[in-house]
Amino acid sequence: MPPTEIRHRLRTGERDPGLTSRVLGVFYLAGALLIVLSLLLPHPEGAESSGLLGIAVLATIVGSSSLIWASHARIWSVHAVLAAGTALICLCVYFSGVAAGIYSAMFVWVVLVAGSFFGGRAVGAHVAWIMISWGVTLLSVDDLSGFSAITRWTLGSLVLVVAAAVMSEVVAGRKETEEELRSAQDELDHLAHHDPLTGVANRRLFDQELVRELARAKRTKAPLSIIALDFDGFKKYNDENGHLAGDRLLKSATSAWVGTLRAEDLIARFGGDEFVALLPDCPLAEGSQVAQRLCHLLSLGSVRCTCSTGVTSWDGHESAETLLARADKLLYEAKRAADVPTS
Repeated sequence: MPPTEIRHRLRTGERDPGLTSRVLGVFYLAGALLIVLSLLLPHPEGAESSGLLGIAVLATIVGSSSLIWASHARIWSVHAVLAAGTALICLCVYFSGVAAGIYSAMFVWVVLVAGSFFGGRAVGAHVAWIMISWGVTLLSVDDLSGFSAITRWTLGSLVLVVAAAVMSEVVAGRKETEEELRSAQDELDHLAHHDPLTGVANRRLFDQELVRELARAKRTKAPLSIIALDFDGFKKYNDENGHLAGDRLLKSATSAWVGTLRAEDLIARFGGDEFVALLPDCPLAEGSQVAQRLCHLLSLGSVRCTCSTGVTSWDGHESAETLLARADKLLYEAKRAADVPTS
C-alpha cells in the first residue's frame, strides 16, 4: 500500500472509540483531582470554590462513565465528551478569575487526545473550539496578569495549534510505520506459504489445508479428493529448451489450472514439476474429470505438453500422509502404464 494512501486512511477514520473513551475517562478524573487539589492548596482569593467543586463532581461523573461504558462508546460520543471537556476547562478558568491560572494548561490534554485519535479535520475542529470558547472566556476574566486578552489568546492558540500539528504528525508517522511493518509481515507470510515461481501454494500450506479439510470431511461426511500431477518428460524439455523455458511452462500451466479450479480448491507445487490439487466436497468420479480437464489445458497452450495424474479420495479413516502416498502411487502407476519416464 502506498504511504500516501496509508496516511490518508489513518487521518480520516481508523479510530478506536473504546480506547479513546478510556483515555478521556482518565483525563477527566485527573482534571477533577487537579481541581480539588488546587482548592486544598493556596489559591486565588477571588476563585469561586463552589463552582469549581461542581465542575470537579461533574468531571468525576463523566470520567467514570467514560471508563465504565467504554465498550459502548461511539465516535460521535467521544467527540462530544472531548468538546465538553474544553467547555469545562473554560468554566474552570472563569470561576478561578485568573487567566494565567493552572486550568488553562489542561487544554494540552484536549490536544493530546485529539491529535492521538482523530484525523486532521477533527483535530482542527477541536482546536478551533478551544480557541473560540477560550477567547470568550478571556474576555470575561478580570485578572489577565499583565497580558491583554488578545495577546494571551493569540500566543496560547499558536502553542495549541503547533502542538496539535506535531502530535498528529507523530502519531500518523508511527501508525504508518506499523502499517508498513504489518504489510511486510503479510508479504513474508505469503512467501512462506507460496511457491515463488508459480505463486500457487507450497507444500507447507498444502499440508495445513489438507489436515483442516480432512477434519471437516470427517465432521460433515463430505467427500474429499486429491490429484497428484506430474509433467511428462519435463527433464528432457528443460535439457532441450533451457530452464527458463521450463519455468515459463510451469507458470503458464499453473495459471491455467488456477483459472479452471473452484475457489475452494487448492493447487500446490511440491517441487520441480510435481503438483497436488486438493478438492473438498468432490467425489472420486468428479475428481477424475477435473484431472482430465487439467491435463487437457496443457495441450491448448503455445507449448504443447502432457502430464500424468493420480486421483484418489479419502476413505474416511486414513491419515494425510497415507492419502498423499496413495495418490503418488497412482501417479507413478499411470506413468508406467503409459511408458512415461518418471524423471
